[in-house]
Amino acid sequence: MDLNEDQKNILDLFVKQELLIEKLYQLFAERYPAYKDFWNKMAKEEYQHSILIHRITESDSIVFSQGELRSEYLNSSMDFIEKFIGEFKKDKSFPIEQAALKATQLEKGLWERNVFQYFETDSEDVKKIMETLNSEQKFHIKKIDRFASQFLAKNR
Repeated sequence: MDLNEDQKNILDLFVKQELLIEKLYQLFAERYPAYKDFWNKMAKEEYQHSILIHRITESDSIVFSQGELRSEYLNSSMDFIEKFIGEFKKDKSFPIEQAALKATQLEKGLWERNVFQYFETDSEDVKKIMETLNSEQKFHIKKIDRFASQFLAKNR
């Protein structure tokens, strides 16, 4: 895999973004003990995603078609998440409803970016990893939507 510096940076940022979301979900687990199991599971899955993305980047049989995606965009997204984490840590009264909504927005935002459209490969192993990541992203959105819906029902 022959990547330019921006492409290498983008792939590193994908991994770091998953780890940052893992950190956020861990904070949610600590803050909301009644929902600790849910958030810990979500955090663990984000960590697993980071490992899978890292495995993709180690493949020699992958082509990264960068398209319009630039590291500045991912940096901006990560800055937003880091800022939110800082605000969340300060705001001890941040409601679980808002945490669930924020998680939904993050997951849907990642899905809408369709990150894995930028990877091409002949490797069956890498294709399986990308399929796994795509399906898990869809599943994450559904899980968080279901989780958040319990709060929407209560507020009606």
